[in-house]
Amino acid sequence: MTLGNNIDTPAAAGALIRAQRMNHSLTQQALADTAGVSRKFLIDLEAGHERAELGKTLAVLAALGLSLSPATSMPRGSDYDPDRRDYGATFTDLLAKKDFEFAIKMLADYATASMKAGRPLLQRNPQLNDPQWSAALAGITNYTAHRLDQTAPAWTRRIRPLKEAWMPAESYRRVREPMRRLTQSETPRELAAMNVFIRERSLATA
Repeated sequence: MTLGNNIDTPAAAGALIRAQRMNHSLTQQALADTAGVSRKFLIDLEAGHERAELGKTLAVLAALGLSLSPATSMPRGSDYDPDRRDYGATFTDLLAKKDFEFAIKMLADYATASMKAGRPLLQRNPQLNDPQWSAALAGITNYTAHRLDQTAPAWTRRIRPLKEAWMPAESYRRVREPMRRLTQSETPRELAAMNVFIRERSLATA
């Protein structure tokens, strides 16, 4: 077995699936339809979401001394490694493609990767053209810095709060009033200060 070709984490499996889908020029919906799964499930899977049940499966395999090996080489480069991913470029690309649903998953990915790295990974302004997403990233950066008992990067102080309350989920679907109230009540104060509302539990992907 070739070193480095093992699929032993949900993130590794998600990276391979996303890379192969893009190599075949398939949209998430097209692949989901072919596989007979929902697009939401596929989004979670590509994001390395442990609650997609893959994490438990891999844990069982590891306990048996087994791992999954792909028939093709594992994708390489910083785009597939959350600790080295250029999140500024990632969000620029996703917003240009209007892939808002996956962009929301990347917000959680960014928060989780920052916590695992022990510092906010966006140390410089991502310079997005969209004030809403800029505010969301600034809020999450402040949130992770506070949880790590660190000073937030200076760029976050230059991002102004939004004039109106905004939920990223509204980029692609309607949010009903009960969920709106719940989201607002469970949003970390650092995000609420930017007038961006995301439930704290939604920021954890691992």
